[in-house]
Amino acid sequence: MYEVIFKTEGGEDVKVFAAGGENVLDLARKSDVFIDAPCSGNGTCGKCRVKLIGNSDNNDEWQLACQLTITVDTTLFVPDSAHSYIKNISIDILGQGDGSTVLSNNSTFGLAIDIGTTTVSALLVDMSPGDILAKATTGNAQIRYGADVINRIIQQQKPGGIKIMQDAIVKDTLLPLIDNLCTSTGINPENITRLTVAANTTMNHLLLGVDANSIRIEPYEPAYLEFEPYDPSSIGIHVAPDALMYIAPNIGSYVGGDITAGITAAVTPSERSLWKQTEMNLLIDLGTNGEIVFGDGEFLMACACSAGPAFEGGDISCGMRATDGAIEAFTIDKDTMTPKLTVIGGGKPIGLCGSGLIDVVAELFRTGIINSKGKFNTSPGHPEAPEDLKIRFDEYGTGRYILAHAENTATNKEITISEVDIDNFIRAKGAIFSGIMSLLEPLGFIPADIDNVLIAGGIGSGINIKNAISIGMLPDLPPEKYNYIGNSSLTGAYMMLTVPQGDEVINNITKNMTYIDLSTQPDYMTQFIAACFLPHTDETLFPSVN
Repeated sequence: MYEVIFKTEGGEDVKVFAAGGENVLDLARKSDVFIDAPCSGNGTCGKCRVKLIGNSDNNDEWQLACQLTITVDTTLFVPDSAHSYIKNISIDILGQGDGSTVLSNNSTFGLAIDIGTTTVSALLVDMSPGDILAKATTGNAQIRYGADVINRIIQQQKPGGIKIMQDAIVKDTLLPLIDNLCTSTGINPENITRLTVAANTTMNHLLLGVDANSIRIEPYEPAYLEFEPYDPSSIGIHVAPDALMYIAPNIGSYVGGDITAGITAAVTPSERSLWKQTEMNLLIDLGTNGEIVFGDGEFLMACACSAGPAFEGGDISCGMRATDGAIEAFTIDKDTMTPKLTVIGGGKPIGLCGSGLIDVVAELFRTGIINSKGKFNTSPGHPEAPEDLKIRFDEYGTGRYILAHAENTATNKEITISEVDIDNFIRAKGAIFSGIMSLLEPLGFIPADIDNVLIAGGIGSGINIKNAISIGMLPDLPPEKYNYIGNSSLTGAYMMLTVPQGDEVINNITKNMTYIDLSTQPDYMTQFIAACFLPHTDETLFPSVN
């Protein structure tokens, strides 16, 4: 056995013992040491970096934890990127939730919870008037097992995996979140009598400790679509003894309760609910997964596209989530080619989040630095590739654009976007647009028939719509047709909590929705390949760009 010391940034050292040949990432997970691993140890994301300290010939070198095994006593430095995101709980006190007002001894409370693949949010509500007392947000602790649902389902199949994944969402995420909400507002958890949950199909399975493997294998059918009222204590959430938990229903393997709740909450500029409209509406939920709904008051068609985790920073070498230090906006002066960064929190940049990624690709394309395939228009040694263009090439001829030099970053490391990153992003944006077209065309609609586009999800508020159109991610429609509606999933969970028979309302809406599995659509791959260019192979779809 060998002694292994994890020196965690901003935390206490963790000392454990490991057998020879044991994988460092697996050891960290067993030891409750948080290492960011969006690809769940497949060796493709490059994010699970740890530094060997003082005990080998490779001292002070960064290595991937998923590729490193224990062969001697080892000390490892672990950066704080995953731990701080998961453990940091943001609390906003609203209404009478500051503890200064004595609430009625007869008051009862409820929790509306949105379980996202990356982020979990909750509202603490005074049930009598329906007032929101506080809101809390934290990272989903399952992140350490992969950024996307497929990797988490695979993790669930390993010995003890079902309980490990359930504990990650219940014990490591929801219980601290609920505890912080109650402590901050001075409310006894035993007075919480009702909980509502909106989550995607996989998250629902992992929450309840149900095997989710049927979601990822043919015929891609979840174990559950609808849920009876659930006893939260049976999964370790102890509130009022007679409390019940209501879970928004799923409509397919990859369109779940977060979307059905979102449809319930979505309101267009005419202030009418999406499911009561005579206009044609498109709802796009952008997060770790991309879900799309199209229709009006008479029909609603829904699909999910395999956008991957690019919009949350996964699959991108300098990618990160939208937290302090993330580049959230980016411009290039076309005359001087001078770049300008906007960083969340205002400090030095650490990496690039989803909204910034959209801007970077759009600006590189607009200024002619990259072509429609996402490749740099200059090449190594080309006379028209001056240093101030910030383009560099490696020994294999793969180009990268320098967003920030090492001396200008918080990590003292260069922040770049490579042709590989751009290719990963183009596939992600292509999945979104091809998903949209795959809903429209079989019904005889074209993008011009869309009256309103509602953008929901984690990165929606930061998106530059003009840039997203210019790269072919969103339909080429007038900007006034686009509206950001925030976290519609959480709003839908709140409506389930407070609207009379709210759970029945959402169940009825769900029964009128049709789920389209894009993998079974014969033309989907053709649509997808056509969308994997900037902006698209069909220039008539983007007249304002050309």
